[in-house]
Amino acid sequence: MKVSRQLSRFIVPLLAAAFASSAPAAAATLSVDPPHTSASFSVKHLALTTVSGSILPTSVTIVLAQGDAPASVEATFDLSTIDTREPDRDADLKSDHWFEIAKFPTMTFKSTHISTPDAGGAFTIEGDLAFHGVSKPVSLAAKIDGEIKDSKGRTHVGYSATATVDRRDWNLGLSYPPLVVGDDVTINIQLEAIKT
Repeated sequence: MKVSRQLSRFIVPLLAAAFASSAPAAAATLSVDPPHTSASFSVKHLALTTVSGSILPTSVTIVLAQGDAPASVEATFDLSTIDTREPDRDADLKSDHWFEIAKFPTMTFKSTHISTPDAGGAFTIEGDLAFHGVSKPVSLAAKIDGEIKDSKGRTHVGYSATATVDRRDWNLGLSYPPLVVGDDVTINIQLEAIKT
């Protein structure tokens, strides 16, 4: 009986420590830095020039897996912030000809699978892009662009991502032929986040 008590005083703390060390660590979430984050798009006009614009994100949530590798990404964009540096064109894009923002004011993205980054920080984000009443899967070629500490000791992480989508998949601008406005739209994301 005496030996059993001595063993229990040794084994119980040992088992507790083992279970504690094997418990999963809490997932880290990144806080996105809006002034240093942008979402832009570009499309051909008259098959001659490329016209670009931007849309502001209202919320972005990134949960990390290991290091700076994302485990999940969710984002919402305010379509009323569409800006192509041409007020008449912006008004047209917001109208019933295109995004119909009175009816569909936001664009959302939610990841469904994220690959493990390679040695250069490149990875793929698969997810669902929803706007104009349609949700479609898209694939973004993404990259971890690095991290750095600021003067306050906060760690900033940079990411970039790009994808090309067909506007017709979201029933966007169907009355405009591809000679006037190209079907393929390139999306570029530049994102800076702070570890919390």
